[in-house]
Amino acid sequence: NRTLIDPGTWAPMDENMVSMDPIEFHSEEDPYRDRINSYQIETGLAEAVQTGIGKLNGIPIAIGVMDFKFMGGSMGSVVGEKITRLI
Repeated sequence: NRTLIDPGTWAPMDENMVSMDPIEFHSEEDPYRDRINSYQIETGLAEAVQTGIGKLNGIPIAIGVMDFKFMGGSMGSVVGEKITRLI
C-alpha cells in the first residue's frame, strides 16, 4: 500500500459536500438520487472527487483525485465546486 501524501499531513476539504437532485433529473436509468446513493455505498466515497491539502516530500500541495468507480468520474456541480474551492 503506497500513499502519495506524506504521512500525517493529509487534510481533506469539503467532505460533507454531496450531490443533490434539485431538478429531479430523470433518465431511463434508476433515479439520479438512487444512483448517487448506490455509488456512495459501493465506493465508500461521498463524491467522485476527493480534495485536500497535504505535503509531498515536505512541499505543501493541494490535490484533487477523481475516482472512476464513482459514476465514471462524472463531473457534476459538486465535483466542479470542490475543484474550484481547491484552486
